[in-house]
Amino acid sequence: MTNVEVRVRSSYSALSPTCQKAADYLLAHTRELYSIPIAELARQSGVSSAAWVRLCKEIGYTGLKDMRQQLYLQYSAEPQVEVDPAVHFSDLREGKSAQEILQNVTAASLQALQRTSKLMDPAAYQTASDWLLQSKSIKLFGMGASGLVASDLCDKLLRIGKNAIFNFNSHVQLSYSATLTKDDTAVFISNTGKTQEILQALEAVQASGCHTIGITHYSKSPLSAGCKLLLYTSSKEVYVRSGAMSSRLAQLMVVDALFTVLASQDYAAIQGTLESSYQICMSHRVDHR
Repeated sequence: MTNVEVRVRSSYSALSPTCQKAADYLLAHTRELYSIPIAELARQSGVSSAAWVRLCKEIGYTGLKDMRQQLYLQYSAEPQVEVDPAVHFSDLREGKSAQEILQNVTAASLQALQRTSKLMDPAAYQTASDWLLQSKSIKLFGMGASGLVASDLCDKLLRIGKNAIFNFNSHVQLSYSATLTKDDTAVFISNTGKTQEILQALEAVQASGCHTIGITHYSKSPLSAGCKLLLYTSSKEVYVRSGAMSSRLAQLMVVDALFTVLASQDYAAIQGTLESSYQICMSHRVDHR
């Protein structure tokens, strides 16, 4: 699956009905799309040329030409070896067998990881790494399952000697959002980008002038509009949401990728702290000698 398709699928629910109609045609005719004249494309899809331009801009391209060029480049590159797994149901359903559930959870997880990988922009990860390296302190924000991801990133940053702070309590997060300066970085993690506590904290840091990084699902949201830099995920939406599953895995992959870029960039400086943190934790293993 190309990153054009990933962007369309990730943004689909937020598109207008007309753009959704164009998106449906795009997803059904992706391989031919870059060779069809615009007038014929409008005729075949049943929407105007202007609607196609709007769709392209909604998913992050400057226009139809830009989107077509990306499709051409991706299909001209080496064949994609991964298969996008079929997800047969996206939330809890009554009466499903254990085998069906295991297959579906696995497929949803693989799908989220593969689609998120298509949205990874090396330049964005490099910039985020630079900001974290240069920051006097790093404050992390996340609620619920996103809070678990924020905690994981915080632990990783502490292990390499970074001044990182995270607390699951939303009031504590709000309090340290008020202490940021222009020399700090704030990392906001929210799958929907619409979590009230996270947006309140984001609003509180705006006046500080600090760097703001958002880790969020690829779509338009208050969080994506308010952060200076975005690292995107893509996972299938669910509605009952007994708990975030594939979205959490996608966020963890983004965090792992960001940490690895950061650690590799400054490896000579952090090698000692990595070894020290590893050795002190080894003393708690039952097989340690």
